[in-house]
Formats: sequence, structure tokens, C-alpha cells
Amino acid sequence: MKKFCIMFFALCIIAISLVSCTNEPITSKNQIAPKKMTQDQEDIVNLLSSDKQEILLFDYKTEEAYKSMEFWVEIYENGVLIDRPSGVNSFSDEAKPLNGQLAILITQNSGFQWTFTVSENSGRISHTSEAINADYDTIGRAFGPIDEPITIENDKEIVIYTSIFSNGGISTYSVQQIYIEQPELIKEYPYVHIIKCKFTK
Repeated sequence: MKKFCIMFFALCIIAISLVSCTNEPITSKNQIAPKKMTQDQEDIVNLLSSDKQEILLFDYKTEEAYKSMEFWVEIYENGVLIDRPSGVNSFSDEAKPLNGQLAILITQNSGFQWTFTVSENSGRISHTSEAINADYDTIGRAFGPIDEPITIENDKEIVIYTSIFSNGGISTYSVQQIYIEQPELIKEYPYVHIIKCKFTK
């Protein structure tokens, strides 16, 4: 298990180093968005990814000053929040504009495991969860990150990724924020994983 954690952390460091290779900024004043990568960067991420491992990369930027930011995963069973196994957060005594990158590794290895890494101003924070075991192999899954920038607002929870499990059909939505606005939709499925973020002034 320790060997797997070390490997996942190393992959996460590689992913963050890839992020720093491009200078394409977010155009809006306050946004989080999927990372825009060069073709070479996409090729490397695809090489490291597999059907059992996803690598998600995001940029975030604010012109307004914030004191804290938080990224985390929530696990729902039949619409009820049962666990919050992993995440990272950063707090500052003085509010300041933010400009950083987020990398998330999601690994399936007899369960799910999440590694969050945030890089900003030459600093880095990271956390890897314990593996969460559940009988997901016999049911279908629809999953993926946001595909458009989302506006950052004070204390607003933002969905940046969803993974929905079901024995039947799965409804997907182009705007994943619907799961915050209409949480009753989660009750339709046996399991749902949601990755969120929040920025606070």
C-alpha cells in the first residue's frame, strides 16, 4: 500500500510539473477551469492515465482577494453523504489574489483512492486518501470533470468533477453545478462521488 502511495504521489508531482510548462492564463477575473495543455502535455497525461487511473488538471485565478481555498471529494450512498475521504485546504491571515494549479489523481485498485495536489507561488500541498472499498464493479459508471470555466464567488461551493454509479440508466448534465442546485438528483443512484472546491474571503 505504501508503495502505491509513493507511486501516486510521484505521478502527481509529474502532473504538476507539466502544468507549469504552459503560460496560457485563465481569461476571466475569477475562475477555475480545466487546464489548457499543449499536445505534448496531453500525450504525457494520456500515457500516465489508464482505465484504472484518472489524472485531472485545473487552473484557478482570482483578481479579488481570498483568505482560504479548499478542494475535497464527497461520497454519497443512495443520496446520503457518507464520507469525505480526501482533500486539501490552504488558509492565510491576509487575503490575497490567487493564481495556482490543482492536480487530482483518482485510482481504482480494489476501491477508490484520491490524491489532491495544489501548487501556488512555488509552494505545494498534497494529500492522499486511504482506499475506499465498495462493490462498484457490477454497476455502470458515468464520470468526468467540468469542461468549461466556472466563476469563483465567495463561499460558493463549485462542482469540478462527478462520478455516478448505477445499475440502470444515468442522466448526465452539461452543467455539473446542478447537483448543488438540485441535490435530490443524487438520490437516483446507489453511489455518487463529487469533487468540489470553495474559496473564502
